[in-house]
Amino acid sequence: MKFSFASRRMLNFEYQRNMLLGLTAILLLIVLIMSLYLFFRSERVIVLPPEVRREFWAEGNRFSPEYLEEQAVYMIHLALDVNALNLPYNTEILMRYADSETCSYLREKFEKDIKKLKKNNASTRFDVKDATVYSDKNVVHVTGQLISFVGSKQIQEQQRTYEVKFKIFRGRLFLENLKALEGEEHEKD
Repeated sequence: MKFSFASRRMLNFEYQRNMLLGLTAILLLIVLIMSLYLFFRSERVIVLPPEVRREFWAEGNRFSPEYLEEQAVYMIHLALDVNALNLPYNTEILMRYADSETCSYLREKFEKDIKKLKKNNASTRFDVKDATVYSDKNVVHVTGQLISFVGSKQIQEQQRTYEVKFKIFRGRLFLENLKALEGEEHEKD
């Protein structure tokens, strides 16, 4: 009697052990699958600016079109809303975002502009009217009014379109190029 009771109890323990081993194996497989999924997945980060008008996202080496547009407008502001006093500071800010391959080219270009603005006591203002985002190419075309001043006198106002090209490297956005699309000879003046 004691032997049959002990053998039934042993079978019950074996059954519980096998159930727990099976459950542990299933849980281990689930954790392994989730780990592999997280390893090969890009995390989407929602970025909210101080003034919330719309949200942006970044996922791996992709950015939302809204983020590209906002960054392009910001870069245009730094490059074209300038005078002899604020262009050195704006240039330093732009260089933080510049791609390492084009950094020296952009720095030379902006230093020429600083000399020209100081020599002529000139300034420019760019009022953005429209931005077209080509997110597959990381390019934004920004259209607006470029207004030029000498001293406090307005000397020119023209509609211009600028191309802001970005490079994405390791989840960071870099300024690759900023150029006028029409009237290339008047770039930034």
